[in-house]
Amino acid sequence: MGPGVTLAVLGAILTFAVRANTPNINLPVVGIILMIAGGALIANARRGRRERVITRVRPGNSTMPSQTVRETIREVDGE
Repeated sequence: MGPGVTLAVLGAILTFAVRANTPNINLPVVGIILMIAGGALIANARRGRRERVITRVRPGNSTMPSQTVRETIREVDGE
């Protein structure tokens, strides 16, 4: 996800902060393209992750009280 954020930040700088006039390159358009590419990289990085939380209650008996067990499972989809 780091490269996507980097591209998005560089694109925002080129679009909104740089006021240079170049005859061959339109810097705001290049900045917008970089922001779109960064957003696509961020979306792609987040797409393959899932998290599941499982909560189980173990019943107790006369000598032990019931117990609540919480388990978090993180899965990453491989392609």
